[in-house]
Amino acid sequence: MILFVAFLSPFFEALSDIIECLLSNRTFKHQTTMIFYISMMNFVFIPLVMLLEMPSIPCRESILFYIILAAIDVAYLYPFYSAMKVIDTSIVSALFALGQVIVPILSYFILDDALTLHQYIGFGIIIMASVALSIKNTKIPKLNKAFYYMVFASLLLSLRVIVVKYTMNLEGHWVNLVVYPDIISGILPFGLFFITKYRKDIVKNFPPYLKKFKIFALDEFICFLGIVCSTYALDHLSPVISSSINSMRPIFLLLIGMFLLYYFNIPLKEKITPRMLVKKMYFFVLMIFGVVLVCQ
Repeated sequence: MILFVAFLSPFFEALSDIIECLLSNRTFKHQTTMIFYISMMNFVFIPLVMLLEMPSIPCRESILFYIILAAIDVAYLYPFYSAMKVIDTSIVSALFALGQVIVPILSYFILDDALTLHQYIGFGIIIMASVALSIKNTKIPKLNKAFYYMVFASLLLSLRVIVVKYTMNLEGHWVNLVVYPDIISGILPFGLFFITKYRKDIVKNFPPYLKKFKIFALDEFICFLGIVCSTYALDHLSPVISSSINSMRPIFLLLIGMFLLYYFNIPLKEKITPRMLVKKMYFFVLMIFGVVLVCQ
């Protein structure tokens, strides 16, 4: 049951990636405006998770970690949206695995969480397959700025996994890790109003936001489901196993993208030529094999 919930997380995140790719590339020119409007609804769906379990009053030691998690939730979006504007969405998702090289290291030293040899091998396969997806003709593609954007974003998210698990061990209440970071991350983007150029662009793009409000609401709801699933699963799994399962995100994304293209004719920023499809499927198979090794 826990593994099923864990695998729901990359599915929901992949679906959210597709929606955010369409919104980011077709609605707003500046990433900061996208970050502001996508974060506005962060705490709207919090009452839903309270139907499962009520949050507790956080202990004083954990408040700083909630702020750090909220800051990461907002900060990673800028490099993520920047990369999504220039390379395939599934490759962007695959590159989230780049920063995961620090997960087993931090997990070992901070959480005292050691893996077996075959789990480390599986994790290494996932990382190498993810990197290989971004390489073309033995070189990092000409869009290498996007590559480094994703390195930064993935490092932030990898750090987030460790902080979440550490705070869980501190408090022993998984729902707190959904509720409090969501509330804080919904407030932080309002700081953009203190910067004139960002404030003007946010105000100028309010009509386009209203026009696509339902899509934004749908995206945030799907993203919220992904956070709930990943947080609940992480309460029962190690950070390395959780991160490995989340590496399935680009596989779900490609499958959903193909479904939308062929059945609804919704084009995405995705190369689905036969040659590219074979390449992606080859490395996706390697990633699946790596996940199997890690989860054993």
